[in-house]
Amino acid sequence: MVSPDFECRVCHAYATGLHFGAQSCQACCAFFRRSVVLKRNYLCQKLSKMGANCPIVYTEKVLCRSCRMVKCLAIGMNKNAVQLPQKRGGDHTKKARAYFTKSGLLRNKRFANNAFVLCSDGLPTAPRRSADSPLSSAASAHSADCPSSSSASSSSASLLPIHPSSAFDHSFSTSSLPRPSPIASFRPLMPNWDILGLFIEEEMRIGERRRILFCERPVASLLGRSKSCPFSREDIRPLSFQEFRRSIRTHILLVYEWLRVWPGFARLAIADQITLLRKCVLYHTILDPCFLTTQMGDLDKFVLPNGGYVSTKRDEGWEDEPEISRDTKMSIYWPLLVPLMCNIVSPMLLMRLDFDEFVALKAFVSFQMTLPDVSPAGRVLISSELSSLCQSLHKYYETKSETFKNGLGHAERFGNLLLLLSPIFETANIFVESHHIIQFFDLWEMDSLMLQFLKNKS
Repeated sequence: MVSPDFECRVCHAYATGLHFGAQSCQACCAFFRRSVVLKRNYLCQKLSKMGANCPIVYTEKVLCRSCRMVKCLAIGMNKNAVQLPQKRGGDHTKKARAYFTKSGLLRNKRFANNAFVLCSDGLPTAPRRSADSPLSSAASAHSADCPSSSSASSSSASLLPIHPSSAFDHSFSTSSLPRPSPIASFRPLMPNWDILGLFIEEEMRIGERRRILFCERPVASLLGRSKSCPFSREDIRPLSFQEFRRSIRTHILLVYEWLRVWPGFARLAIADQITLLRKCVLYHTILDPCFLTTQMGDLDKFVLPNGGYVSTKRDEGWEDEPEISRDTKMSIYWPLLVPLMCNIVSPMLLMRLDFDEFVALKAFVSFQMTLPDVSPAGRVLISSELSSLCQSLHKYYETKSETFKNGLGHAERFGNLLLLLSPIFETANIFVESHHIIQFFDLWEMDSLMLQFLKNKS
């Protein structure tokens, strides 16, 4: 079923743009153009016999042409917007090519802005043409394809959905109207905030919260934001699986707070917000302990976000507990720990991943893996954030390229960072499969909310 925002107003198929002043699919656009150019007059057999209109739905094998034409006119398609065939004379230059190219660019830009309005600062501005400019005649001849000056100038309402009937001027006046240039039509919609800076600030706040929640220290040493590890060697302790299960809700809440600092999160649909949160919970659960382990610098201990650790060589953190035995722990989590240490922690240590790069990596992974599962509008918004994130990281590398101790250039570091994505995705699949096995065989009781996220339930 096609969403009402993107459906053809005539036959309810998927719309390809705004054609002759109305949102329609390519088939209805071609039908309307052909009917106008050939001056066709249709007769509805059902209307003459039964006094009822025919249903115009794209799933029907045969559509009544008379009722289809009536519906085209009813939704706002204008006959005057159809260019009639040029009469061939001595000059055989195809002038229609210029018309279709410009109007096509204009239709596609308007349709995209109508469906995916992001922010007023991100929309490209359209230059105005004077009445005696070379393009003024073309602008007036095809004014049905141009937005009215009042709707184009109201930037305060650009965050609201625009209805086609109010977004276009059907008067076909020859007054000066704004026309976007072809270059502006392809300009990406970039957010007006530093997304990497926002996430870095929130990541430092999360470190402070972890100290307050899980460390036994004097108050003065608990407060304060920094990019260093929130735990010291004295703070960490062998992991208790029962305690870790109780801290999972806290971890999910911290992930949610991390995500909410992004201003675009509130602009997503609820279903897209849940999808993005689910991806963040999964990948942050994998990445956070990996980076905490690299910050501690002790490869014998894999540190988790609650300050507990499991040993990579000894039995610390793997002991028997009332709810789960040592053998069960090892059978489930050791196959997960090995790829985490070998494929993620070790490369982080080799490239000496710093705090800002880690935050960028978390955002890259979370956004990139969300793209296939969100709506088209959410996909446009998240894609623009990924582009902005790349630019922010590039600027960071330009300022820090001389201070990296291993001598790698910023382009090489960027490449190494992206090479981490594949093992992260692979390990995430192992993580999800392991917890499906835990629940299926009832090996130990997990947090119900975490299970909902892992089982793709909202």
